[in-house]
Amino acid sequence: MNTAKPFALIALLALLTGCSNKFDECVAKEKESYRTRNPGASYGQVQSKQDEFEMLCSSFKK
Repeated sequence: MNTAKPFALIALLALLTGCSNKFDECVAKEKESYRTRNPGASYGQVQSKQDEFEMLCSSFKK
């Protein structure tokens, strides 16, 4: 099962509904990008990179 699709769908829905901010959008994009580069990564592996994604997107934090 391709697990990148649910993350992409969530990010798309968040963008369409306007319920997220630039920081959240950036983190979602970073997660999606990581999933694309590492298709076999488990949910836990992606979550372990959360701090890194947040640091990369810190310029969007309010």
